[in-house]
Amino acid sequence: MRKTIFILALILLLQASSLPGKAEETPWQPLHEYALSLYRSGMFSEAVTEGMKALEAAEKGGGPKSLPAASTLGLIANAWHSLGQYAEAERYYLRALAIHEEHNGPNHPDTASTLNNLAQLRHFQGRYSESEALYKRAIGSYEKALGADDFSLATPLNNLAELYRSRGDPGAAEPLFFRAMGLYEEHLGPDHPNVAMCLNNLALLNQADGRPDQAEAMFRRSLAIFETLGPEHSYVAASLNNLALLLLEEKKAAAAEPLFLRALAIYEKNLGEGHPSVASVIHNLGDLSRAKGDAKQSEAYFRRALAIKERYLGPDHPSVAGTLENLAALYRETGRTDEALPLEKRAAEIRLLPR
Repeated sequence: MRKTIFILALILLLQASSLPGKAEETPWQPLHEYALSLYRSGMFSEAVTEGMKALEAAEKGGGPKSLPAASTLGLIANAWHSLGQYAEAERYYLRALAIHEEHNGPNHPDTASTLNNLAQLRHFQGRYSESEALYKRAIGSYEKALGADDFSLATPLNNLAELYRSRGDPGAAEPLFFRAMGLYEEHLGPDHPNVAMCLNNLALLNQADGRPDQAEAMFRRSLAIFETLGPEHSYVAASLNNLALLLLEEKKAAAAEPLFLRALAIYEKNLGEGHPSVASVIHNLGDLSRAKGDAKQSEAYFRRALAIKERYLGPDHPSVAGTLENLAALYRETGRTDEALPLEKRAAEIRLLPR
């Protein structure tokens, strides 16, 4: 059965910089900072609305290809990405990247940050080869601009490692995770959320390698760190989901269920009922219901997850294939083979698409 874990990869935020000689002539910077504060508070829709105002001010003050415009374009893209609106996010990332490359060149931290964010989007879109190439470009840009041991490298290193892990290459992933975590611990301390992010991802490696006790210890440590961000933070939800999946694999459905339900409540509150992250937890609740022998509830969860994924990720996304496969397996288990066959065929066709 296909499960839906949460990859913990970081979007990088560019700091606002004043327009040279125009600090008193344009409202861009305070508008940008306000939109940024909304984004950091998880108010993504509001961040888009206010970001558009900042973008208009930046374009009026310095032109549509100015660096302030690029900063706000990147912020809006991040907000669209967090809302699951990947096509909109892509459009704004590409505009921001073009400006940074033109003004700063390929080996500048702002260019590298935008490359990282676009790479993460490609990962979520299921465009893995493009994601890998962009992460490698981001790492190369940081190394040339800041050196091979700079703290800024930790984020794209973690994100590339997660891409490798999700593609089934733990040998390539593990050293990158440890390199990233070492940089985070050195610069931020052992209890920083970025360290917890690496712990979560290393836990997934341990889980895949058949080391559930080590995986659970890492998940619980990362969850405790994320809880310091607040009990309703999205990283808390992701960590709860991943710990619940491990417990479900260990045949501990009763312990897993409240964690899934708490994760779902956090995502629905923060992101709305139609977000892909909501669909991922619903998918996993479908597996939980199946494990409990409740086929009717399991089917309802899978169908709800499928509808959300098709709407927000597109009909050919790998995550759509995963839910199709699980729904088909449920149908086979309950003697509905004729209904399972077309779902299996469609899932297989999605899996064969180049990534």
